[in-house]
Amino acid sequence: MIKPDGMSREAEIVEKIKPLANIIASRCFNAIEAEKIEMLYEMHRGKDFYPYLVEHLRDRPVKAFLLSEREDVDYRDSFYDDFLALVGDTDPAKARPGTIRSLSADSTKRSLSEKRAVRNLVHRSTTPEETGKEAAIFFWDYVQDHTKVEGEPREMGRCLARKGDGIFYEERLESGLKKSCLISSDEELVSYQDLDGQRGAPVEKSTAIVETLKNGVRSTREITLQLKISL
Repeated sequence: MIKPDGMSREAEIVEKIKPLANIIASRCFNAIEAEKIEMLYEMHRGKDFYPYLVEHLRDRPVKAFLLSEREDVDYRDSFYDDFLALVGDTDPAKARPGTIRSLSADSTKRSLSEKRAVRNLVHRSTTPEETGKEAAIFFWDYVQDHTKVEGEPREMGRCLARKGDGIFYEERLESGLKKSCLISSDEELVSYQDLDGQRGAPVEKSTAIVETLKNGVRSTREITLQLKISL
């Protein structure tokens, strides 16, 4: 995530990222809500600098990215390790030359003395597990649990996955089902499997089997998409 203090340097930051990672999706927030900031930095709640982080980001512009490793890159250690090295130390004064955070002239020492958040340009996830949690904060309508999909999504699954701008993977199935009113808001999707929706078939005629959970009771039923959605 590019922080408010890094937005003016987005082009430079992206140029540093591209040789190491694919940009799967991005989304700009003109004024990010405090709730999202608090979720993102939950692990720092109670620390002295936590209020500074919230204040620095709240109601200000940020841009979130979801990245993946490139198949044509021979990583020195691993994708995550190499990307963390590219971002650099949390303290810009300690960040190695060439890293993203070395672009900042700020320092942790100065920020603490001035009682504010350090201006280190970006936030990054450090593990795949952390990525999964943090991606959902920014791409809440795109991210779903892989374990809920059985088999390969055919036309209906693919169509639901591709609604909107910047959709990545062929996910968003759970969100798409709810947005299309195929399951009610008080139901939890347990599993989804396309039934006879072959590739190239009219999407509105595709059917699927969904298993849902409502008030502790599981049920399985066949669903058909009634609305024609453009791919």
